[in-house]
Amino acid sequence: MKFRITWLILLIPIFLVGIDKNAGTTGFTFLKVNYSARASALGNAYTGLSNDASAVFFNPAGLVQMKGKQAEITYMNYLDGVDCGSAIFAWRYNDKTAFAAFSKGLNATEDRTLVDAYGQYAGTDGTFGVSDFVFGLSAAHYVLSNLDAGINLKFIRESLDENSATAAVCDVGIMHQTTNKNLKVGVALRNIGKQLSYFTDHEYEEELPVTAAIGFSLHPNDKFYANVDIYKPLKYDYTGKLGIEYKLNNILALRAGYKTNASDWKTGGDDETFSGMSFGFGLDLSQYKIKMDYAIASYGDLGYVNQITMGYMF
Repeated sequence: MKFRITWLILLIPIFLVGIDKNAGTTGFTFLKVNYSARASALGNAYTGLSNDASAVFFNPAGLVQMKGKQAEITYMNYLDGVDCGSAIFAWRYNDKTAFAAFSKGLNATEDRTLVDAYGQYAGTDGTFGVSDFVFGLSAAHYVLSNLDAGINLKFIRESLDENSATAAVCDVGIMHQTTNKNLKVGVALRNIGKQLSYFTDHEYEEELPVTAAIGFSLHPNDKFYANVDIYKPLKYDYTGKLGIEYKLNNILALRAGYKTNASDWKTGGDDETFSGMSFGFGLDLSQYKIKMDYAIASYGDLGYVNQITMGYMF
């Protein structure tokens, strides 16, 4: 039985990728931006780990691994001064079930540029704003001794100046404990759903950024994690994500990660050397029921992204 489950999990992303092989663009692209300083430091290779409240953004099945109740808030200083943040409250209902409620969003404003009849710059007139918001509910359940399953239900609102669009989507995930007690495999399919309202009266439907991911998390001892994710937006190429975490002691953990699509952000500038790489650390202050995680990720010549997460354990 365990052998069959393992092979089923490994084959799921192959079937999902076959849904649509055509290249194209999608709307609601901010859904691809996830919030967790720990995961960011690990190159977002988190599908097979997801053992804390931030599982809601990567693999909701992982919520079953939590103990008690957790609250997390994250702030991200994104590219070009875009401010992002998230909040999560997750709780273990019983030995087999966990729930969570979460939200995330981003906001940015720019000067509105004017042009004359000849297409020449004609100054500015006020500001132009973009904002995105997600609210979601999660549930995870211990299905078998080696299999957990989870689901997110999400409401999305995206605003562009005076126009907005909304959608309802879901994420589904599973977490499998392999016959190797130190290895877990996670699979997640994200952003499946339907647009509810539109930016214009023409009801032009934006394609949602559906993604599939499979992740492997190796945990040979209490101090070390090694994670690998294979990530596939259904409209784009595969990306590999790698992450390692090492606990120096009961308080401090060091982390590093890498994304294989680093070349996307290399344009020959001075900052391309660390493109795709990420680093960070975590502080576990259990005696005070709090934890803090920090990450910095390089997007090559686009710049660096900082994240900080504060957590409280009830």
